[in-house]
Amino acid sequence: MAKKPGKNISLEFSSYLPRLGLSALFLCLFSGIVLTFYYRPMGNVFRNVEEITTLVPYGWFFRQLHFAAGQLFVILMLIHAIDHFQRRRYRFYPPGQWRRLIFSLCLCFFTLFTGFILKGDKEGLFAARIFMNIVGGIPFVGGRLRNFFILPGKDLFFLPYLYHCFFLPILILYLIRSHIRRWFPERGFVYVGGVGLCFYALLVKPFADIPPDAFIKSVKGPWFFLGIQTLLKILPANLAGIVLPVLFLGCVLILPYTENAGGKTGVQKDRMKIVAQCLHWLIVLVFSAYSFLTIKTAFWSA
Repeated sequence: MAKKPGKNISLEFSSYLPRLGLSALFLCLFSGIVLTFYYRPMGNVFRNVEEITTLVPYGWFFRQLHFAAGQLFVILMLIHAIDHFQRRRYRFYPPGQWRRLIFSLCLCFFTLFTGFILKGDKEGLFAARIFMNIVGGIPFVGGRLRNFFILPGKDLFFLPYLYHCFFLPILILYLIRSHIRRWFPERGFVYVGGVGLCFYALLVKPFADIPPDAFIKSVKGPWFFLGIQTLLKILPANLAGIVLPVLFLGCVLILPYTENAGGKTGVQKDRMKIVAQCLHWLIVLVFSAYSFLTIKTAFWSA
């Protein structure tokens, strides 16, 4: 029996997402290598970034290309993960692969976050302070855990620089190495992604960075952090920044086990199916609510 046209389009869409995303990743890594030669994670970082943008030949182009490629890669990987979730493909993964994929997606967002800090402007410093306060507030291990990711003072940018430029890209590629084999892009995807991102870098000017000593009424973090930033205004820092995200992540990670638990027959399996359905829709509800909060904060909050 022939497949329905709508299903064929849906399957093609699912296969295009990761291939375009990997094309963006290659450009992100290439432009990042170029910028690494000029970036200095110490001293006046804001001035260094401004010099890269204005004085280094084509520095503005490579910076904008790196930004656009990194954002596109993470957004497409997020949509790819949502597509897997919606189709319940996690039921068919080998043990541990779903955990690796979700963990790698979290690392992608953390990579964007460290890049946001490395701008050295007021928004980057604001995000770094919030991160230090949230992690540092964890009972017993907060101080040591915070210093593992970021150090206050003159060395503020050094650890984010190491994570962003070296540790995180290598770890992400290692975690997704087996998953990307089937999605490795053909030349056409590389050309389309490369041309589109290069046109973006040429035609769209970089966002104006806010000097660290500038006075402004409100500062916003990266787009994916806006929901947490809003929750921090009404909830304790540990609850909004640690407990709730960890609980949501935990639900996503245990979902495949609830689908496959309870044996092949019997009442126990039926009960676990109900638990899996409830957990599935709870994740959808929480994700939708957070997405709405993020959009609201981005476009309608001062």
